[in-house]
Amino acid sequence: MPGQRSRLKLFPVLALAIFLLPVIAGLLFTWAPAFGYLSAVGSTRLSLEPLNALLHHPSLPGALRSTLVSGLGASLFSLVLALWITATLYGTRLWAIIQMSLAPLLSLPHAAFAIGFTFLIAPSGWLIRAVSPYPSGFVYPPDWTTAGDPWAISLTLTMLCKETPFLLLMIFSGLNRIDIRRTIWIGRSLGYRRLRIWTRLIIPQLYPMLRLPLLAVLAYSLSVVDLAYIIGPSLPPTLAVLIDRWFNSPEISNRFIGAAGALLLLFVTLVCIGSALALEYVISKVGSRKILDGRRASPFELFFPTGAPYAVVLLGVNIFSIIALLLWSVTRTWRFPHFFPSRFSLSNWTTSINQLIEPCWVSGLAALLSCVLAIIIVIGCFENEQKLARAKKASISQRSLWIIYLPLLIPQISFLFGIQVVLVFFHLEGTWAALVWIHLVFVLPYVFLTLATTYRSYDQRYSYVGKTLCGGPLRTFFRIKLFILAKPILFSMAVGFGVSIAQYLPTLYVGAGRFTTITTETVSLASGSDRRIMAVYALSQLALALAGYLTAIILPAIMFRKRQAMQN
Repeated sequence: MPGQRSRLKLFPVLALAIFLLPVIAGLLFTWAPAFGYLSAVGSTRLSLEPLNALLHHPSLPGALRSTLVSGLGASLFSLVLALWITATLYGTRLWAIIQMSLAPLLSLPHAAFAIGFTFLIAPSGWLIRAVSPYPSGFVYPPDWTTAGDPWAISLTLTMLCKETPFLLLMIFSGLNRIDIRRTIWIGRSLGYRRLRIWTRLIIPQLYPMLRLPLLAVLAYSLSVVDLAYIIGPSLPPTLAVLIDRWFNSPEISNRFIGAAGALLLLFVTLVCIGSALALEYVISKVGSRKILDGRRASPFELFFPTGAPYAVVLLGVNIFSIIALLLWSVTRTWRFPHFFPSRFSLSNWTTSINQLIEPCWVSGLAALLSCVLAIIIVIGCFENEQKLARAKKASISQRSLWIIYLPLLIPQISFLFGIQVVLVFFHLEGTWAALVWIHLVFVLPYVFLTLATTYRSYDQRYSYVGKTLCGGPLRTFFRIKLFILAKPILFSMAVGFGVSIAQYLPTLYVGAGRFTTITTETVSLASGSDRRIMAVYALSQLALALAGYLTAIILPAIMFRKRQAMQN
């Protein structure tokens, strides 16, 4: 047992090392060029010239505006929408439908959704076709800028539709830790209306569990690159895209400006996170007095019926985006303003199948390896945590939860260039080990997040009984505990698998151009390729991510086909 405990202590240390080493090294080796130091190109003198060049760059004001509008707007509205849907629909039939729809919604990669959403809102998209030529009168596509607008509204809507399901999943997880039915019953017995019960009794308990996921959404929205390439503004682009272009420019001097831009983006992100925490503090202080004002109803009760339409629109946008991808992938001829293609063909698939094999294979293998490693490390951390809890000691994972989120709270573009520099120095760029490792950095937080609540709520009495029947702790762990937790473990692995499939920037910077994944191919084609081929690649990306979720659903159904309680 002492040896086993000592081995378990290695898992939290390993997890923290996986996060801290790349992030710290990446930040340091990105900051150095921001101050003029990059020995690889012979620049060894510190200088403020890169920062000065950045601040005087003509594209910077527009890039900052687009970044703040899309990042702050998507984060705020996704939180409000997720909480509003929860408060208005909890316990209804539509709420059950939303719960069942979350896995398919989360399996839809951001790039694939952005392409499908573009097919909906483009001037020649499905929404305009639905009202053309009557009653709109459009015989030709209107000269509108709907996708890629300069104010980044389309980018904001895209992230809103993708981040709201993620926050809903976090809300579901948080509600499982609250005695929600008893809280609602107590609120009703005191005369509170439904909305007051949620705002005064439930959300104050729920929000602390949403804080870190919300900050992760905020950091992602401010620094997203693949979505911004597909549906974001182009002249000027968002700050993250501008930095990526500088880093990949053939002009060496632009690398210094890119590093300065990465430093600025990190500063902007930290300021926004700090502002969000300050706003949370102010709201909590004001709200603590409002809770005691004795009011049982809210004027917002008038808008209570809007929860269902919002949820239906959210589901509908995702569903019709997928349908648009399906139609374009089998289209031969689809002229405006026809609502459906006039000619269908499978030639888009047959001509692309050979080119899809390698990207899908690389994506699938990297995702499988990273999610398997992630689940092993996460389970080891939880086991160590529970052993320390029984010994009444604090665990590393409890004290350092924020470190688990560190790669999600820092813009990827702010440290990936530095990681690339380190890997080049050690001749590790473009290797499978580097690719799986960098994917693991981003997969592990999501696996930890999705498994934490279920794993920590496991009833240890099953293991106590198992030890009397099976024998030692290891045998009990594998034959009892893992068996009972098989379904949530598989679901967490499916989430990690989907996260790995969707990685764009880490693959580009660490892969050194030697790895072609389905995501890198999809984003590159989205810049102006044939819509039919774009749809084929986007659907292939979706199918690969969905395969992980289907495995997590089908495998437990087969394993526990004679144990109905184990399937719930």
